[in-house]
Amino acid sequence: MASLLCPSSTAKPGAALFGIQDATGHIQYLEEPVVVDQTFVDTARQHARQPEERFRFASNCAKTGCGHWSSQNASCSLVGKVVEAMNHKAGATLVACAIRTRCRWYHQEGANACANCDEVVRNIRTQEIAV
Repeated sequence: MASLLCPSSTAKPGAALFGIQDATGHIQYLEEPVVVDQTFVDTARQHARQPEERFRFASNCAKTGCGHWSSQNASCSLVGKVVEAMNHKAGATLVACAIRTRCRWYHQEGANACANCDEVVRNIRTQEIAV
């Protein structure tokens, strides 16, 4: 089986762009993911809002290389927090999603992950560290 994808990845070459935030703040999913290159990333970073705050990217789940990985449960802790905080219940029909079959969140939380996913964007903030 191919690696599961993190649906909350950063904009980086090789990441799959699978959703775009609309004017209402919800994610509109692409029919097919688009693998982004360095030119896309560089161009997207020239805007006031970071690409992670406007687009949804997926890349291979980093597991222990990610701060959201729970080694105790061998799972992503972020999706549980999202589902609990947003508390949207899945309807009978899920919106189409190009990464669902390989999505870490879907594999862990099923349809409830999908029901809460369309409002999620990353909030990337960087800090300069004085040396």
